[in-house]
Amino acid sequence: MRRRRPVTEVPDVVGLNAADACDIVRAAGLVPYGPDYADEPMSGTVTEQRPIGTAGAEQGSPVFLWTRGHPDGADVVLTQPSKAGSLDPV
Repeated sequence: MRRRRPVTEVPDVVGLNAADACDIVRAAGLVPYGPDYADEPMSGTVTEQRPIGTAGAEQGSPVFLWTRGHPDGADVVLTQPSKAGSLDPV
């Protein structure tokens, strides 16, 4: 039987720049990712996260971050989870 990992509060990082958000998520003992387990976002502003801030999650669990806006002026395509579990464009 697998031993449960300690539960931690997911920090609310919506509105922060991606680099700071990833640092905060890691400091909470969680692992930041982009959508669909993509590499963690390196630029832009976090517009959405899953799980949401203040939710509980086992340490080492993923936190998915969606961002918008890049220093070069380009925006990433935002996606959000659908009810079926896949990602749909926003």
